[in-house]
Amino acid sequence: MSALDKIIEEILGQAIGQADEILRQAGETAVEIAEKGKIEREEWKRQFDETTELECREIAKRAESADRQNRRRALLETRNQVVDEVMAEAKAGLSSEAGQERFQIVQQGNILLNNSIDAIFAAERQTLRDKAYEVLSAGE
Repeated sequence: MSALDKIIEEILGQAIGQADEILRQAGETAVEIAEKGKIEREEWKRQFDETTELECREIAKRAESADRQNRRRALLETRNQVVDEVMAEAKAGLSSEAGQERFQIVQQGNILLNNSIDAIFAAERQTLRDKAYEVLSAGE
């Protein structure tokens, strides 16, 4: 073997050694990067899970609130319907019991008095509704 072959062999040995060292370092760096990525992924997953859980709870609360509101609205509508029916019956009963002259529009001097049953019920609507509701609620 000549001196040139020995020099080439020495250079190749050193190059292979350096290449092996570079590959080893690259492998270590790759492992570090993978570990760091795994830790970051787990942190992102934890944050995502927490955020998702909070959003789910908020959506559930809003749904429960909307449900309660819908039930209250339905109850109020039913109550108003019953009160309106009771008032209609009372209005019809008053109209049939009292004479038509009782519920007429009367002029006293310059004042026009509207004593029609519709005017009386319109003027006293809320008071009559409250009384009807009290009467209906007393049986509960």
